[in-house]
Amino acid sequence: MNRLLLFLPFGNFSSLSLGYDVSHFYVCSTDYVKKERNFLCQVSKFNMNVPLPSKADEFFDCCMETSEWMSRGSKALLVDQLFKDMKKYGFNSVADRGIIEEVGSNCRKEMGSKINGRGYILCFLADRRTSKCFKNMLKKKEGEFFTKQTYCKSG
Repeated sequence: MNRLLLFLPFGNFSSLSLGYDVSHFYVCSTDYVKKERNFLCQVSKFNMNVPLPSKADEFFDCCMETSEWMSRGSKALLVDQLFKDMKKYGFNSVADRGIIEEVGSNCRKEMGSKINGRGYILCFLADRRTSKCFKNMLKKKEGEFFTKQTYCKSG
């Protein structure tokens, strides 16, 4: 019986690694802006032009960093990982990783030292070459947050 109990936790961990993606946006929301339901509802509908709560930057940075799309220290865009995720969800309408690199680079030039996770997200949603693909990838990869929109429900 004791041996069986030792294996029980390992069984739970292995089920977590069967390809189910964790919604980094959902997890980060619980860490930084959980009580900001209206803000989270609007973001989950891709309406990013809303009043920002005090921890909004930390929330967006957390989303980008835990998704491994932005480095923690330098705030550099991690193009390879972002491109890999966009391809993983079948959205090859972005011709190549060069477009992602270009949009990220232009965004960083425009924002300078103020670049952050929210800035990158806004740039990818605004650019006509990446907007649809990026949004669709988020809906699939981050479905817990963008598809269920649990923050938009009353209660």
